[in-house]
Amino acid sequence: MHNWLAGTAQEGFSFPMLIRIALLFLIVGSSFSAGAAARNVILVTLDGARTQEIFRGLDVPTWQEQNKDQKAEETDLHRKFWASTPEARRERLLPFFWGTLMKNHGAIVGDRFNGSVMKLSNRHRFSYPGYSEILTGRANDREIDSNSKIYNPRTTVLEWLKGELRLGPNQVAAFACWDVMDYIVMKEPGAIASNAGFEEYASADPAVAALSRLQFATPTPWNSVRHDVYTFRFAMDHLKTHRPRVLYLSLGETDDWAHDKRYDRVIEALHRSDGYFRELWEWLQSQDDYRDQTTVLFATDHGRGDDPLNWQHHNDKLDGAAFVWLAAAGKGVTKRGNLTPTAEYSQDQISGTLLHALGIDASRYSPEAGKPVELFFK
Repeated sequence: MHNWLAGTAQEGFSFPMLIRIALLFLIVGSSFSAGAAARNVILVTLDGARTQEIFRGLDVPTWQEQNKDQKAEETDLHRKFWASTPEARRERLLPFFWGTLMKNHGAIVGDRFNGSVMKLSNRHRFSYPGYSEILTGRANDREIDSNSKIYNPRTTVLEWLKGELRLGPNQVAAFACWDVMDYIVMKEPGAIASNAGFEEYASADPAVAALSRLQFATPTPWNSVRHDVYTFRFAMDHLKTHRPRVLYLSLGETDDWAHDKRYDRVIEALHRSDGYFRELWEWLQSQDDYRDQTTVLFATDHGRGDDPLNWQHHNDKLDGAAFVWLAAAGKGVTKRGNLTPTAEYSQDQISGTLLHALGIDASRYSPEAGKPVELFFK
């Protein structure tokens, strides 16, 4: 260093000039970092969406176990979603996610079939503990050991961001199919805008207001979970009306149909979700305040059993239920597709990744939270 400084001084560079050049590099570097940060962030979760379907598409043995009196190849499900390779099958199931988002705009980790592993930190392997881990950056096995309607014992990253960014009442919002999510997303009641389960949604749009009424006239088989389509429509209306900086969208049919052993409807729900991803993404790209200013994260709260006999279950006794995945697309995310590193990731890194996308040091939220998946941004 001393020799380089001496040499530059001999070549006509004064030390004050060198200092100014060094400061310029620092400013340029800082500006680049700030420019790479997103203004908005959207988190989307698919409840209990297994790595098998996300990375390998239609699993015929699982379907066949529930439909022993039919041949898979003679069904519409097989004709629509089967292909000879895992890569082709997953793209038929999730054409926009794999064919556009992961190919042109983002990256994903968790393909354990190709050396990329992401696992839960919590030991329970069901929904409330999983969502809490996602939203607080750490497992809380002692305080959260059920799906009971209790407000989150810890301040979530959503409500923390509302205060940190000094955002208005509707600028941080959560929309979910499962009614317990009203309690999971915040520690203080009313801290953020939340609409979950069979809950009325007020809209100035007559069509959306009609949907709010219709949700009660189209009950699901599950008392606490409404159909994904209502949750998605209400979230989109909120986006268009209130222009939130932070939005969480939680879709649930992928889990509930699985518990009912309806593998065909799980596949159909995944495919519909892909259509929602397309509509969301295309709308974001059509808006000046969201286009090229928004990072979108996609994740799941837990995995499921690995074989055709236990695929519908998830608990602390099923190893497969510990495996999850995380994808990112949009502002600041490097286009790298399916990342298959040898490193192992954890679900507690999702909140840190969300903050990193916004250019915020995750340790400011919680020094104990998992570190961001920085590989998305390199």
